[in-house]
Amino acid sequence: MAVTSRTLQLIRAMRTAVGGYADDTVRDLAAQWVAAWDRLAPTWVQAVDVLVAWALAHGRWPTPVELARVEPLQQALAATDDALDELEAATTAAVIAAADLAITATVAAEPDVIASQLPSPYRQDTRERVASAILPTVLDVIRNRVTQQITVQTRPLSVDASAAIRRELVRGVELGSNPTDIARRAVAAVNGAFDGGLQRAANIARTEVLDAHRTAARYAHDANADLLDGWVWLATVTGASAVRTCPSCWAMHGTVHDLDEAGPLDHQQGRCARAPKTKPWRALGIDLDEPADQTPDRQAAFDALTDQQQAAVLGAARLALLRAARIDWSDLAVTRDNPAWRTSYVPRPLRDLNRIADQRR
Repeated sequence: MAVTSRTLQLIRAMRTAVGGYADDTVRDLAAQWVAAWDRLAPTWVQAVDVLVAWALAHGRWPTPVELARVEPLQQALAATDDALDELEAATTAAVIAAADLAITATVAAEPDVIASQLPSPYRQDTRERVASAILPTVLDVIRNRVTQQITVQTRPLSVDASAAIRRELVRGVELGSNPTDIARRAVAAVNGAFDGGLQRAANIARTEVLDAHRTAARYAHDANADLLDGWVWLATVTGASAVRTCPSCWAMHGTVHDLDEAGPLDHQQGRCARAPKTKPWRALGIDLDEPADQTPDRQAAFDALTDQQQAAVLGAARLALLRAARIDWSDLAVTRDNPAWRTSYVPRPLRDLNRIADQRR
């Protein structure tokens, strides 16, 4: 294969576009969550004032049974449950819409990505050939599967957030002599539990939109298996963002995978990319010498970082093990099973790395 600078440029642009869909969705959801809390806050202030007055009169926070008898509190909870149900539905719709945009952008870009690895005279025909192999009927199936996955992920949002709020109410807050301060802390605790729903919604949005993009890319690659040898895991290992790339993504960068392997299976909210790897030119009937591959070399990219930046990426202990050749790059990533989502690559815990290093002595 010959991954060119143009290939990398196209993949970066596609990743930026897909990440933008996810980020736009998160911003829209955050605005809706904030607006919902602004509407609920006065109701919660009134309910908490009643709770605080009760607590000060009795010298303790109400029990769960006693909380259930506070009518203003039950009204606040009912209003909050209604708001959370609406936010859950809005999250599902927004993430599905963004995932659809990601799928559309991916299948539009993949013909150019694959064609960019071939000599200029062959690119137009290759682009058309790749595009024609991507069937709309299969994309519809992918969209339906993505929609089902997103719905499964978002369905517990309102229930879980509501349960978190109730846990905070049962836990209560430490009583003091200032009723205003007690009430402020109690409302803040409820608000924090409410915002926990937004944090989960944001995680779902970023993760599922990016996975929809990868699913579409995998199909486009499978549909053009006669041109491709596999795919390459691309993490961000150059530029200012390289220091924010986690150890497992650094470890996986540049690894080559079979076409039928899903991925990149990076962690939640991860933005690693899947670069198609074309077959050698001569295997495709092109009797020309290929240029050097332009995929950034992981070790060279890491060596270009300062000591401080390297420590920021790996942590001082991991860095020391790697520099001493007591572990390899491949040791830094490990798969983690998640029955509620999917298997993903995450940084291997330091204690396990130390065990590996000790075994190699």
